[in-house]
Amino acid sequence: MKKRVVVIGAGLCGSVLATLLRDQFHVTVVERGKKKKPLFDDVECDTGELNTSINRAEGLGGTTNYWHNALIELDAKDLTKAGIEPGGFAPYYQKAWELFLAPSELDACNKARDANAEALKGRSAAIGHMVLPQTRHNVWTLANQKHPGDAIEVVYGHVRRIVDGGVELDGGRRLDADHVIVSAGGIGTPIVLAHSLGQDHDFVPGYHDHPQAYIAKVKLKPGSFLKKVSSTATLSADVRAGLVYESDDLKTVVYLRPAIDMRLGSITGPARYILSDLRNDPFSPKKIMLLLGNLEAVREAILFKTRLGFRGDYYSMLILGEQTPLPTRGVQMANGKRPTLNWHVTPQELASYDASVTKFFDEFSDQILEKKVIPTPQWDFRNAAHHSGTATSFLPTPGDTTKEFFRVKGLPNTYVCDGALLRAAGIANSGLTLVALSYRLAEHLRAGA
Repeated sequence: MKKRVVVIGAGLCGSVLATLLRDQFHVTVVERGKKKKPLFDDVECDTGELNTSINRAEGLGGTTNYWHNALIELDAKDLTKAGIEPGGFAPYYQKAWELFLAPSELDACNKARDANAEALKGRSAAIGHMVLPQTRHNVWTLANQKHPGDAIEVVYGHVRRIVDGGVELDGGRRLDADHVIVSAGGIGTPIVLAHSLGQDHDFVPGYHDHPQAYIAKVKLKPGSFLKKVSSTATLSADVRAGLVYESDDLKTVVYLRPAIDMRLGSITGPARYILSDLRNDPFSPKKIMLLLGNLEAVREAILFKTRLGFRGDYYSMLILGEQTPLPTRGVQMANGKRPTLNWHVTPQELASYDASVTKFFDEFSDQILEKKVIPTPQWDFRNAAHHSGTATSFLPTPGDTTKEFFRVKGLPNTYVCDGALLRAAGIANSGLTLVALSYRLAEHLRAGA
């Protein structure tokens, strides 16, 4: 008889893990609900602007129901910070790439990456290589196509806590399990673990993300090579290159997004991310009014989404900054109430981002004809919804990605696999790394099946 695995959450990691384990284990996936729409009521937040849907969703596939599939590798330094040995992790990154892209497609993206690196040769900026497949995949569907096999049981409900030998759902239902994998996301996972360990009133530290802000507009020279570097289309994907700088041991990445002119109104105020917000919540009257109130932001967002403006002269500058785990940043539990998330940008982090932006302007002054920069104290940060680090206080000190890397202290045969276990993430979208970690954890569990 197969051992039983319960996977909490059918999002990015949960979907991949369930399909990888289906033949060796009886796999049950617990998903919050059937609806394919974001959740808006998981946490309170009174520090900074929280991504409107906090990247939470119901339905098989979770946030990948509307995920933009931005795929980036962490560099060797960031992997080391995260407790992952870079050389040994390369095969798992390869598996993650191959989940989304065929070999010929990946080869085309790598050629674009190499061309971008060559264009920046001799400059101090590093390349932030990001690939966006033109096909947006619901990862539950994609993973089942890539890894077919035995049936996976799906249970809809809310996990109350993990107990010895299984999990308890709201309403008193219990699911027996030999192994439990918590993949409820960077916000959901620490809540489940805190409830399971009797920490209903505790503060769960270690949260970090990539705070993002529009900080300037620039006019580039007509023949500037930065236009090509900022976006290169292949037959199957869009390759975008961020320009990465490091100041005070923190990275900042600069992305150039097409603009209509030098007016700053389209990158300030609540409408600056309006198309993304409407994608997540298309029937919100408030957001529709924002849309109607800033048509310049809409026009520039369309230029970005369709790639029509990547060869123009005007660009908005979007930065994403690295955060480090802090004991003061995290999730405050409140028994019987919604937890509160604190993700503030510290003065030290802001100073680092500012120093990196200065390096960008100094290095590319020969490519810029005109610039308008928002004063640093007015940079309006929003979190990027790559919620990370919130399970690290429940996990052992990492020693590369052994089985212990994923194992929860105090909960036998319980593992975490999602953004909550990332001790560092640089300025990279975490999705590709999390898929790679899913392959790694599945390998460990299959070996002991």
